[in-house]
Amino acid sequence: MPSSSSAKKVARVAARSGSGSPVGAGASKQRNWLFFVAIFAILVLGAGVVVFARNTNNDRTKNTTKPRASIEAGKPFDHWHAAFAMNVCGKELPPLAQPATDPLGIHTHADGLIHIHPFTINAAGKKATMAKFWDLTKLQVTDKGFKDPATGKVYEEGKTTCGGKPTQLVMAYWKDGTASPTNPPDKIYTSNFPSVNFTNDLAAYTLALLPKGDKNIPAPSTAAEVATLGACDGENPPASCNATTEGSTIPDGGNSTGTTPATSDTSGNGG
Repeated sequence: MPSSSSAKKVARVAARSGSGSPVGAGASKQRNWLFFVAIFAILVLGAGVVVFARNTNNDRTKNTTKPRASIEAGKPFDHWHAAFAMNVCGKELPPLAQPATDPLGIHTHADGLIHIHPFTINAAGKKATMAKFWDLTKLQVTDKGFKDPATGKVYEEGKTTCGGKPTQLVMAYWKDGTASPTNPPDKIYTSNFPSVNFTNDLAAYTLALLPKGDKNIPAPSTAAEVATLGACDGENPPASCNATTEGSTIPDGGNSTGTTPATSDTSGNGG
């Protein structure tokens, strides 16, 4: 029978050996696991960078849907204008104010026009929408009403009436803004106003809260002169233009003529 001292020695060895497992085996396995996780994360990150770069390049090559963005020197881009007005019960509200900055290239110079010459793919083609313009100018629009950013006043169906008559919110679109004062709208939207896409130059839009069923939607007061006013927003504006408002610069997004020395192709359209 072993002595008590021998028994203690055996117990100490067993304790150190961890019942036969090498000391630190658990820590070693953990380090190996973390190593493989790190390698996997690096591979995933690298693949993500490649996909992002590839998509970015593809976006550049697909910059063909108008309005095209000014993103590459020497490549065609579009510089459009559209007349825009807010109207309540037949009365046109003052034009939206010029924003301090514009990172996208869809803005106004407080001239009753929307200036559409995207600085980025994210605001070009089918992504050139009213939502981009309204977000920049702080105009809040729902399917039922809108809030004027200048006064904070809310105009809403069921709350705002026209001479006691119930109202509805609509947005009229004229493809040819210059003819809109005498022609009916080409289309009247009754919902999803922010998703309306800019598809052509020299158009006109009126966001109107009018009596229900009223189809007599006034065109913007700037519509008839949209081509003339648009021409003022260029590198060489006519002498008749008001230099204090037309063609003025908006920081952090380029100026009214684009951000790169590209080839403008407006297909004979103004500005």
